[in-house]
Amino acid sequence: MDSGFENPDLGFTPGSDPVPGVSYTDIDSHDVVIDVRSPSEYQVDHLPKAINVPLLDDMERSQVGLLYRTEGPLSASNWALSQLRSRLKWFLEKLVSQTQPQSRLLICCARGGDRSRHVVQFLLKNGKAAHQLVGGYLEYRDWVRRKLNETQYSNLWVLDGLTGTGKTRLLHAISQSRPGSVIDLEDFAQHRSSILGDVGLNPCSQKSFESSLAQHGHCFSNENWYLVEAESRKVGNREIPTKFWNQMIPAPRIQLDSDLDTRARILVEEYRTSEGWEPLIKKLGDFARFSDLSQEDIENLIRDLRNDEPESVVKYLLVHHYDSRYQHYMKADKVKLNLIVKEPEDLSEEVITFLDHQVDS
Repeated sequence: MDSGFENPDLGFTPGSDPVPGVSYTDIDSHDVVIDVRSPSEYQVDHLPKAINVPLLDDMERSQVGLLYRTEGPLSASNWALSQLRSRLKWFLEKLVSQTQPQSRLLICCARGGDRSRHVVQFLLKNGKAAHQLVGGYLEYRDWVRRKLNETQYSNLWVLDGLTGTGKTRLLHAISQSRPGSVIDLEDFAQHRSSILGDVGLNPCSQKSFESSLAQHGHCFSNENWYLVEAESRKVGNREIPTKFWNQMIPAPRIQLDSDLDTRARILVEEYRTSEGWEPLIKKLGDFARFSDLSQEDIENLIRDLRNDEPESVVKYLLVHHYDSRYQHYMKADKVKLNLIVKEPEDLSEEVITFLDHQVDS
């Protein structure tokens, strides 16, 4: 523990005194944001690079809410303080381990209320400079909404193609040299945007999805062009914000095409997990509810996966489910460039050159 906490006053009692504050828009790269909300609050969404050092765990937070509703704010506050005092030293050690001596320490809670204010009071009393994040997470959330509503992407292009043509792999290859030009909605959502799209992934919340898109628009506002993968309105269960969706609809397109064997190979490489095919088998069990495939079809596909014959499974799903549905959404009249895919990454320089030329012409 640093010198500010050699002998911390663990008998601290919070007061109503104001504390120094910093707004979200004034945060700089040297600041360390400590999010003292519960783990589940943090999991839903949080400020970029914020570190979770929770004052209360999820069960304790639920108990505080119950006391607040049944006995009032004073009872809830006293109970929360009693819980925190029992592990205050741990809390401080955890907090200090996440900071550097030269860092400005910013404490964030949900609304910029008592949780963060009391932590700042305690830190100041014990000789540690700290600031409260004004408005807390909700102030950041308001910023996200404003950014999503005002961001206009100039020269936006859509990368289209049937399932398995390697759109995501091509985007990743392009992002190696033009990271700001690629808007990877599936990466933001941690979902491949299909019934089976969460296999091997951990989909995020709608708020986290929106935060990632807003941060991209903020950090990469001066690119010559932008490229996004064609999607339906939802990426899994994450809905594309209206302003950006309305920019995607009329955007010109680059279309990828490939033969069935290549597409099957690409998808097998993408969906294979460290657990083998078990995650996919579990998802296939529900597939009949969302498709025209019969239960017998599903059982045959599961059998083939258990026999380690994934290519036949993928080809069947492409022909009998995905292609007929996705062709309906493809916009042939918007296509300005067609490319044949063998290895998606091999097309990255051609796409970059094409888009650069479109901007210059």
